[in-house]
Amino acid sequence: MSGVISKAICILDILVPQGGEKEMSVTEISRELDMPVQSVHRILVSLARHGFVAQNGKTKKYKLGLSVMKYGFLMWDSLMLRSVARPFMEELCQKTNETVYLATRENEEGVYIDSIDSPQILKISEPIGLRLPLFIGASNRIILAYLPQKTRDQLLSKVDWSSVPSLKPLNREYIEKEIETIRKQGFAMTSGEATDGTTGIGAPIFSYENTVIGSINCAGPSFRFTTQNVERYSYYTKKYAELISKELGYRNHYRVKSN
Repeated sequence: MSGVISKAICILDILVPQGGEKEMSVTEISRELDMPVQSVHRILVSLARHGFVAQNGKTKKYKLGLSVMKYGFLMWDSLMLRSVARPFMEELCQKTNETVYLATRENEEGVYIDSIDSPQILKISEPIGLRLPLFIGASNRIILAYLPQKTRDQLLSKVDWSSVPSLKPLNREYIEKEIETIRKQGFAMTSGEATDGTTGIGAPIFSYENTVIGSINCAGPSFRFTTQNVERYSYYTKKYAELISKELGYRNHYRVKSN
């Protein structure tokens, strides 16, 4: 299997345009890569089935397909999100003195892709790359709340609620009620679900396509999240999430009320 994957990667690599659009026949690819024609043809058929290459109906030659572009855009969006969000994360950290995380969705999970640690001695410091189901934690649940209803239903219907990796017992009914509250107030707040004695407040980040692509999250020891601080932290978290969304081209953003 690994040999076939390596050959497929070599074929995709040779089809990468150098300036203008590039098309090659099965024979040309076979000769260039010193690979049997039958093997090249079989791999190209599989790649075409999944949209990674496309065949010109007239010349019968192959070029890169739209799936390559799709995954490229996903990677670009992630890089853009980190680049755009970083200065706003720094400001949020300065306003709250708490750790700030940037998260994005990957299938059924939320993933931390950047963070700025609190300057305080007692703080939260979770690793970049940490993954948790979208229904656990403020940074993930806020993303879940703003996904299309159909997508949410599909994700939640797959969950085995008897074995979720949460420190607190969770069930679908609770998550559904949480989502209603989140969408009304514009932010999510959770305590002690992923890490004991901690609280997080997350707000959604939207793309130019008007879809939720991530979240910004302010987190710290629960004892610092007093009623007064929750009001202030949630205001700033929503404010900077909105500013990031605006920078990414999102225009139908919610308004943050002045405090």
